Amino acid sequence: MIPKMSFKVLLIISVMVLLHSCSDKKAENLQSILVKKESQTSGMLIGEKGFESAKLDYLIAHDYTKALYIIDKEEAEFNNIIKDIEKVDTDGIKKGKEVQQAAISYYSVLKELFMFSRKEIEQEKLMRYSKDEKVIRASQDRMLELGREKQQLYQKVFKADEKLFTLKRQFEAENKLK
Repeated sequence: MIPKMSFKVLLIISVMVLLHSCSDKKAENLQSILVKKESQTSGMLIGEKGFESAKLDYLIAHDYTKALYIIDKEEAEFNNIIKDIEKVDTDGIKKGKEVQQAAISYYSVLKELFMFSRKEIEQEKLMRYSKDEKVIRASQDRMLELGREKQQLYQKVFKADEKLFTLKRQFEAENKLK
């Protein structure tokens, strides 16, 4: 009787340890993906050979078509980053779902900010190539409005980043990471 009882207890303990170690691995996997996506985004946005650098080169050369093409590539990259984060299984991870949602929100609003360049480029094209003074003035006015809208987007990015940072710290603490 005692050997059967100790076998059951041993089996239960083994299952609990296995489940605990699985969630730790899942938490590590989520953390690893978030770190990878952060690095990928940094390279894309501020890397010497990143999209933003290429877009700036095209804008300096007044090649608006190629600059808009770079924005399309950038958008596809943001979409892939967001999809990869959405695919992560967060079941059983403490604060996993919250961190996942905060990361998705952050990258979505960051994407919105960088896709905003399309509007600015369109106005810049009008100002540069239009012969009609009214069109040029309207484009200049629109650029001022876009500047205000962009400032609001920066605020949204700041808030999303702050929320993600806070949740990542809680996630790391609760899952004993770092």
